[in-house]
Amino acid sequence: MEIGNLLNSTIESRAAIMQVQNRESDFAQFQHVLERVWASGEALTEAAEANERAQIRQAAEMFESYFLNLMFRNMRTVNFNEDGFIPRGNAERIFTEMLDETIADQAAAQGGFGLADMLYAQMTQQFNVPRRD
Repeated sequence: MEIGNLLNSTIESRAAIMQVQNRESDFAQFQHVLERVWASGEALTEAAEANERAQIRQAAEMFESYFLNLMFRNMRTVNFNEDGFIPRGNAERIFTEMLDETIADQAAAQGGFGLADMLYAQMTQQFNVPRRD
């Protein structure tokens, strides 16, 4: 009988050990899933911050472009000599407006006068967006 009890005790011990090992394995799998979720959450946060920074940068560049366009338009209103050889027509006015707009857009995109950079720095600070550039 002692052998039977010993055998049952051994079987029960092995079953308990297997349950503990299964729980440890389940815990390891759960921990791995949690780590992946945490990493993807951090990636999503970084992506959202990058998107927010990009939107702020775009808004700052658009404002600088608009400001430069207004400045160019007002500079063109000062005409020292309107009595040119060929009178200025509507097509020339439209062309110069489009030219001023294009020059303003390119100047703002390339750093222009630095107005967009200053606005970007101020807005990221005001909206508590971490700067990474």
